Amino acid sequence: MKKALHIAASPNTEKDDVKIALKHLMSPWTWRKQEYQEKLQNKIEEYFNASNVCLYDSGRSAIMEVLKAFNVGAGDEVLVHAFTCLVVANPVMWAGARPVYIDVNKQNFNFDLYDLKKKITNKTKAIIIQHSFGIPEDVEEIRKIVGSKVIIIEDLAHSLGVRFNNKILGTFGDAAILTLGIEKVITSVRGGAAIIFNKEAAERMNKNYKNLPEFPKSYTFVSLFNPIFWYLTLPIYYLGIGKLTLGRIKVFLGHKLNLLGRMIEKEEYTGSKPKWMPSKISPALCEIGCNQWDKLERLNNHREEIKKIYERELGINYSGTSAMLRFPVLVRDRDKLLALAKNKGWVFGDWYKKILYSPEENLAGFGYSKGLCPKAEELKGKIINLPTFIKVTPKEATQIAEFVKKWL
Repeated sequence: MKKALHIAASPNTEKDDVKIALKHLMSPWTWRKQEYQEKLQNKIEEYFNASNVCLYDSGRSAIMEVLKAFNVGAGDEVLVHAFTCLVVANPVMWAGARPVYIDVNKQNFNFDLYDLKKKITNKTKAIIIQHSFGIPEDVEEIRKIVGSKVIIIEDLAHSLGVRFNNKILGTFGDAAILTLGIEKVITSVRGGAAIIFNKEAAERMNKNYKNLPEFPKSYTFVSLFNPIFWYLTLPIYYLGIGKLTLGRIKVFLGHKLNLLGRMIEKEEYTGSKPKWMPSKISPALCEIGCNQWDKLERLNNHREEIKKIYERELGINYSGTSAMLRFPVLVRDRDKLLALAKNKGWVFGDWYKKILYSPEENLAGFGYSKGLCPKAEELKGKIINLPTFIKVTPKEATQIAEFVKKWL
């Protein structure tokens, strides 16, 4: 039976994470224990040498709350990447501001600095820097371009633990956002964090945080169930005949019974905010986050090892990064490649096959119109992401690279 390597199916989850999830799933009276939340908060503060950290239900809630803390709102513009997900654009709109989309450069999928310079106006209040796939942006260079008055927010969804010029990403700007979703650098299944280095803005964030609702219990249940499900399902995913396999049947039933949840709620695809967002992080999920945090260096060291194999075998070099959440490659006949890879048990990623990862008919609602970022529109039809997560062995990475090489 072939091994299932699914890039988005709880890729970081290991046995000790599953034990924690199972413990909390069986003891719902622990779901509100603040000690787990405080422990994760302390770990983040120590790592970033920061004293102003708040934990939220998601990274997008964290973005919204940071913008509000800096008084970004109606009439303001926030510069964001066109080569990203709608969960970055949405909180900008939820805060009352307007997202302004910056095109991508073809070398490392970060900002096209020429396009960035053109789109700065006197309404520009903030910029969200993505560090795409874990490839660092030069934040200090961006600071020179946007000026001292524009708030720089580093989004570490792809790059937690990555260093640039011997300094941790997330410490170059005015604030940083951590996303602890199920397929990110480390995971609490659902969750996010905000770090603000400006004292006054941090005080506003902390004040607003106290009034937020608790994380919904139903979402805590689904989130705790998720890593257990995938840990038990992936080893038997291809057990069966043809497409009728035990894993596929379990996944079908899991979605049918709403046991797996959604990382993006339906209304978010049209720019609407779920009623329960923003909320505080689930304390029960924080214990998984703490356990994962202690693995951060090991997980990133493994990603670095796999990245080097891809670079060597494919002749692609993403210099300046120490670890990559996913390894982006531009290919021919992407859909055919992905289908053939899936036959081998490899489910690659497709960030960002669509602008904002949104249905095209919804883009106008996010303030995006065709032709606004032509490079991003070109690359979206060619990009795939190769897995670097802990379950990918060096031998498998070599085999994946040999397969992909034919499609370059």
